[in-house]
Parts: sequence; C-alpha cells; structure tokens
Amino acid sequence: MPRIRTLNTKKAPEGFDDVAPQLEEFANQMRDAVNEPHEGKRRNEATWRITKIHWDRSRYIYELYHKKKAISRELYDWLLLEKHADAALIAKWKKPGFEYLCSLMAIDKRNSNFGTTAICRVPLHLRKSGAAQPAVSTGCISCSSQEAGRLGGPIWWDSPRPADLVGWAKAGCPTADKAPKKRKLEEEGEDAELEARAAALKKGINPGERAAEVEALLATAAALRGAGAKGGQLKMHGEEEDAPPAPAAAAAEEDDDGDITGDEKE
Repeated sequence: MPRIRTLNTKKAPEGFDDVAPQLEEFANQMRDAVNEPHEGKRRNEATWRITKIHWDRSRYIYELYHKKKAISRELYDWLLLEKHADAALIAKWKKPGFEYLCSLMAIDKRNSNFGTTAICRVPLHLRKSGAAQPAVSTGCISCSSQEAGRLGGPIWWDSPRPADLVGWAKAGCPTADKAPKKRKLEEEGEDAELEARAAALKKGINPGERAAEVEALLATAAALRGAGAKGGQLKMHGEEEDAPPAPAAAAAEEDDDGDITGDEKE
C-alpha cells in the first residue's frame, strides 16, 4: 500500500500529475476489494482480488519506465519509495523465467506443505488434463512465461481464457494475433530415458565421481539407438549368445547306441 502523505513527505517529482489519476483509480479498486464482503468465499479467496490489483498497479509503473520510457528515473524511484509499486516484485520481473510472476508468495516455499512453489509456476503444458486450478494463496492459474507471455500477464481465476487451458498450452498457446508456438517433440524410448538419467547425474552432487556411470549410460543409449535404426536386437550386459554344441554332445548325437561314453559294444 502507498505511504500516507504527510507534511514531511518529499515533494513528488515532475510528471507525477500525469500518473496520479490512474494511481487514484488503483487506490479506489483496492479500497473496494478490502471492503468486499467475504460471505461464501474460502479464507484465501478473500485476498485474491487484492493480489491482482497489487500486480496491476506495480505492472503499470514498471511498464511506464522500463517499456514505454514515459516517466523519468527520478519519478520512478520516488514511486517505489512511496510504495506505489512493489520494488521486490519488479526486481523479480527482470530475471529470466519470472517476467510475469504474479506474487512473491508464489515462490515462497514456506507457504506450501511440501516446500515447493505454487502450482501457478508450473507451465500448463506440463500438467495433467484438468489440472488448471488457481493457486490457493494468490488466485493465479498460471504466471509461467510461456503462457502468461501470450496473454500479456498472469492467467487469474477470473481472466477470460480457453475452456481447456492444458490443451491450449500443449497446442502452442495460439491467440488471435499469434500463431502457435512450435514445441520440441520429446524423444521416446529407452535411449532418451538413459540420456536424461545421464544428464541428471552430470548436474548432481560430485559429478566427477560418477563420470564412469555417465559414460556407460550414454554408451548404452547410443547402442540402443543404433540397434533401433538397424532393426536389430541389442545384447544387454550379462546375456550370452547361443554357444555351438560341445564336441561331446555332438558325438553323443551321432552315437547310434545312445551310449554317452562313446564305447561301442560288439
């Protein structure tokens, strides 16, 4: 919330009068959201609209300075100092992958039972069908850069959106003015799984100590891919090829009297 202006408040820099009407509108919306009755709502739903208005106000100031270059640096710093925008949230928007983060609560792992981020941080195309529910703490369905970037902001619980969000995301997030994104098809089969395990080992703890295991996995994956291309069958470690019959066995098969010792009776 913006600070209360007093006699000791620093005078607003030049250009504040241009943005004051919109900031006043945000203040009125915030006041209505706080005074909105909570009957019929869950406890967390009462703060969803407050979180959304807070995001809209911070985004408005962020885009004025960083995107449109419509305000000066002095005015921008003054607005952050007077809490008209969330400086910590804006700092996150400057980092890759967080360009449309809905709230700092979404990445605070202390807010979840399992020490993870909110569900809205998981891209929709990686979720199961029907798993498009809003996050409990923020009311955001998805603020992942892949989907939110297509719609210009987070997908809130009350945002206009396709009926099947997960299917829409898997189709490349098409919109009226943007063609579907081309997604890289995931490789299927045991070779891709082995390569994924090798990559995980490289990024894990003490990768140097497991270099031999990584090389073995990559070699097996390459052999699987080569066998699949040739249409052959790969012999796995521990399997033995069919050995030719032993000389004794061959002699026994040729022995007419069935005596395995090879002695002939006259």
